[in-house]
Amino acid sequence: MGKKIKFLVSSALTVGALGAAASETILYLLSNKNGDPNITRFDAEESDLDKAIERVREEDHEWLLSQELTHYYTTSSDGLKLHATYLPAAVASKRFALCIHGYRCNGTKEFDSISRFYHEEGVNCFMIDHRAHGESEGKYITYGVKESEDCIGWLKFMRREFGEDIQIILHGVSMGAATVMLMSGKLLPNNVVFAVSDCGYSTLKDQLYHNFKQSHLPPVVAYQLYRQTAKLHAGFDPDECNPIEGVENSNIPILFAHGEDDQFVPFDMVYANFDACPSPVKQLVTVPGAKHAQAFQADDKLRNAIIDMMDRLL
Repeated sequence: MGKKIKFLVSSALTVGALGAAASETILYLLSNKNGDPNITRFDAEESDLDKAIERVREEDHEWLLSQELTHYYTTSSDGLKLHATYLPAAVASKRFALCIHGYRCNGTKEFDSISRFYHEEGVNCFMIDHRAHGESEGKYITYGVKESEDCIGWLKFMRREFGEDIQIILHGVSMGAATVMLMSGKLLPNNVVFAVSDCGYSTLKDQLYHNFKQSHLPPVVAYQLYRQTAKLHAGFDPDECNPIEGVENSNIPILFAHGEDDQFVPFDMVYANFDACPSPVKQLVTVPGAKHAQAFQADDKLRNAIIDMMDRLL
């Protein structure tokens, strides 16, 4: 008991010492409506590759917004209005990609270049906005816990809207990849043919420990403060956000990808995720020189792997 009291006293003093920095970081992590976005920027100085990728993505984003897009809405199980943007394939097709974006982004921004690729490859793109992102309602980010349930709702919506015979690729980036991994361990409609998991974290706890260290915050205390705040305000327990456990129970083929220079989600996590996947059809793509969420744009390896999976499975 004495050790426990000492730990609690020490934690309280540390949290007090952290003050505004800890409070602002935790508020930022939980809510997409508050906070300074510079808090979680950890990548190195912008390189020539970064600049080239940004130029291409800006052009592709302009291209995407110039297309004939359709907007869809549904309601989450807890009453939030959710939004998605639909880009049809260049030719009529029953192939669809449910495009699941990352932390503090939105569907069309995350999938600017990727949607153009799918469009040209004859795949319809259904780009969702997570709760608390883009045009969807909500305040709190749950890192895939509630988002994975929302996306399963979107799968049902797509079957109703486009037909029960459609073929669906799940494509997630960063938090979207974690969402895909969580989904992969759930009962999915047989329309889901395979998944792409690009730079997803294995567990939220390990991910946040990594980011707290980058923010020069003591990870044990900062995480406990974050966990209690998440449970109280956002209605989820970060300890239970373990995408790797979803992968362990997956029965769909998964293509795992990660940039080797990722400073935000630790690169080694992709090996843990890949090794945990029991699917007889799985693939691993790592991209040298690619930072966080750059694997698709930095090299042709990932797009070629997606084409290979489509040729084999669709």
